[in-house]
Amino acid sequence: MILMSTKLKMPQPRNSYIVREELFSKLEKIDEYKVTLVKGGAGAGKTTLITTFVKENKILNLKWISIDESCNNVFIFWNYFIEAVGEYLGNAKQDFLSMQDSNFQKENMEKIITLLINNLDENEDIYIVFDDFYYITEEFLLHTIDFFIKNTSHNIHIIIITRHEPTLYLGALNMEGNLLIIDDNDFKLSLKDGFKFLRQTLKLNQSEENLKLINEVSEGWIGGMQLIAAAVGCKNKSEIINLNLNNRMLGEYLTKEIYEFLNEEEKGFLVVTSILSYFNEEICSKLLENIKYKKMIEGLIEKNILIICIDEENGIYRYHNILKEYLIGKFKELKKEDQWDLHFNAAKILEELGDYNESLEQLIVSKGYNEAMELIIDESNNVSIFSYIDRIPIRFIIKNPNFAYQSFFYYYVNMEFEKCMELYNLIKEYIDKDILYSAFKFSNMFIEDTFNINYINVMTSSEIDSLLLKDITKSIILIKDSTYLYVQSKYRDALEYIDKAIGYAKNKEKFYLEFFALSNKTQILEDLGEFNKCEEIYKEMEKIKGLSRKLFILSASFDIGITGIHLKRMDVKSAEKSLKNVEECISKDVLPLNRAYKYNLAEYKFIIGEVKNAVNLVNEIINDENQNNLVYLARLLKYYFKENKYSGKYILEFMTSYESLVQENRTLESKFVYANILGSKDDFEEAIIMADEILTCSRKNNIKLKIVEVVLFKIRMLFIMKGNSREIINLFKEAIFYSYEDKILQPFYVESDIVAKVIKDSNSEIYSCLSSSEKIYYKEIMKLCNINSKSVLSQREIEVLNEIAIGSSNKEIAEVLCISLATVKSHIINIYSKLHVNNRISAIEVAKDNDYI
Repeated sequence: MILMSTKLKMPQPRNSYIVREELFSKLEKIDEYKVTLVKGGAGAGKTTLITTFVKENKILNLKWISIDESCNNVFIFWNYFIEAVGEYLGNAKQDFLSMQDSNFQKENMEKIITLLINNLDENEDIYIVFDDFYYITEEFLLHTIDFFIKNTSHNIHIIIITRHEPTLYLGALNMEGNLLIIDDNDFKLSLKDGFKFLRQTLKLNQSEENLKLINEVSEGWIGGMQLIAAAVGCKNKSEIINLNLNNRMLGEYLTKEIYEFLNEEEKGFLVVTSILSYFNEEICSKLLENIKYKKMIEGLIEKNILIICIDEENGIYRYHNILKEYLIGKFKELKKEDQWDLHFNAAKILEELGDYNESLEQLIVSKGYNEAMELIIDESNNVSIFSYIDRIPIRFIIKNPNFAYQSFFYYYVNMEFEKCMELYNLIKEYIDKDILYSAFKFSNMFIEDTFNINYINVMTSSEIDSLLLKDITKSIILIKDSTYLYVQSKYRDALEYIDKAIGYAKNKEKFYLEFFALSNKTQILEDLGEFNKCEEIYKEMEKIKGLSRKLFILSASFDIGITGIHLKRMDVKSAEKSLKNVEECISKDVLPLNRAYKYNLAEYKFIIGEVKNAVNLVNEIINDENQNNLVYLARLLKYYFKENKYSGKYILEFMTSYESLVQENRTLESKFVYANILGSKDDFEEAIIMADEILTCSRKNNIKLKIVEVVLFKIRMLFIMKGNSREIINLFKEAIFYSYEDKILQPFYVESDIVAKVIKDSNSEIYSCLSSSEKIYYKEIMKLCNINSKSVLSQREIEVLNEIAIGSSNKEIAEVLCISLATVKSHIINIYSKLHVNNRISAIEVAKDNDYI
């Protein structure tokens, strides 16, 4: 992109530049400093000093970033930075660019910068110049630059060129001797250097007396000397003395002494091209009709006009800031209609060249917000483009439904909830009047707690399909509405919406949004207990994540999601590995991911027996300022309450919150926790009634996970109430039926004591009714719950087995154990059943293989 090539080129000094020996001697030890601050007013020679020093000292490992207003954005600035240092990143460069393109959240920048720091930690010195740094004022961006400077290795040397003191924390560096400062006073040219500059660099053919006068009038200011050189012409001594270069008079000086002596074509060229951050022959030929570009540039350079060559090979130039600021003033004197036309034409030219950032700059400066919004939507895969929404006034955003939906999504993922609310409040009045805004209804659910889920009725998917909106916008709406359906336990409808959203995102190659939708889909399927389907989706997500080996923004979300599956399958080692991956990926400041990570970590700690740590994590989550309703933590509280024997401060709070909800707002998970609380209070009948209510809904909607959990809970209640053994056996077989395909093991582990009782009492009866696949799974349950066949056998049955092993007959066994022959036969039948054999030889083999005898 032209955007990258122009701002990442070091400006070329004039061929006949002078060597600033005193300043060069200061810079000679630049490799001993972490930061070099070059500070001076406009035209002081700051940029020229660094470019000539680099050229004289043949510094090769130097990267240049020319900063302007458009760089005052965290995404755009670091995009330039990654491109600038790309050669030092090797194969990882594309990874970093992919990270940037997929990163919609500002809070992730610190992690990206940490990875950058690690990748730039090499033996060789690398110099990075931030030219015109005074344009950087955005607080969060300055924070990230501070973070980089503070933590970067000593082989990285930052050179900051600026007009005034940057808002960075450089005090510590100064105290450590890691800061080199060159300021205004250092830049003033001595008489000797002033002569050399005027004669050698500017080729000014004047008498020694006149040159001395120019030095005095300019007071050693290089920019002033260059301005006078452009104006002096054939002026005599008295005219030179009367030249006034006071900064307050600079505009008047430029007008009277330089601008008025140019011909109309030159004036027109300067004024029109002043709106560009760079220009070349191609751009100027399209922007200005009948322009003789090469002749124009050569003539202006000969007249010492303040033009800087960015790229000699490709003929790319820009104006010195002194001249640019002046010319922009002249541009603003044009008719408003002419200004807008020129900005729009420039924007169109730059867009055709692929420089979307500069095109947007032209549109935004000219208040061409409608065109800017369309360009951002078309190029929204690039987050540096998408971040321009911050510069579109909200009152214009609501005029473009596509942009409004996408802006709301952008603000939401960046947790800029005030902007979300401001946008929603402006759009509210259109929701019932304009069909294109109707899908915005209830969006406030995501950012405030005053909603009632019972009153949310989303548009049908076919109604969303028919909206005259872009596919990417429909995808966002479908994802949003699937969330409402999911919270209402309308799982099948939610999945239908998600699948349509994925289709729209895939068609437009919006992989970040596709990943987001797939992540939501796995959450729904996980609740349904469809772990095999989840596994297939995670393979798809792995491919998307594989677009970049270090795409941690997606990696963290991926690992948090798959940890839930690992835990429910009791694959503790895989869960531990995924949690470690998350810990390496996320910052504690990335709140949504950090909360999800804590949630999974707490569940993991409960399962592995680190109860104290788990309880502390739950307390952290509950005390989070954003967590004000315990009902929404039901799954985690299920462990917490059990460990605290259903006592403590949160029980009453949970019950109060649950009971305050209308029936439709009570999720299956919250009902299940409430049933457990009832059971702990010996209200067994009510607990079973509630369990049956949950089971009816779960069976109807084939919610496997909930069926298994609630069936095992009901068995516990029936055991306490000495319920029907036939019902207990049938319920246990149902739990195995719904869990074996997807390996839903966690509920059996949580209820392991009751599982052991069921198996001990009814092992043979359960086992004989299972399919071959279910039998394999049944043995896995036994192993997980630490139940073996030996513990299934009674002590007397083990004694009988030992006698069988030494070849005793039934009669001999009866005599040795002092029991009747009929009792021996009964024990042998039970042994055969429990060991799943049908003869003595097989019984002995199984017994020996399993160390029963």
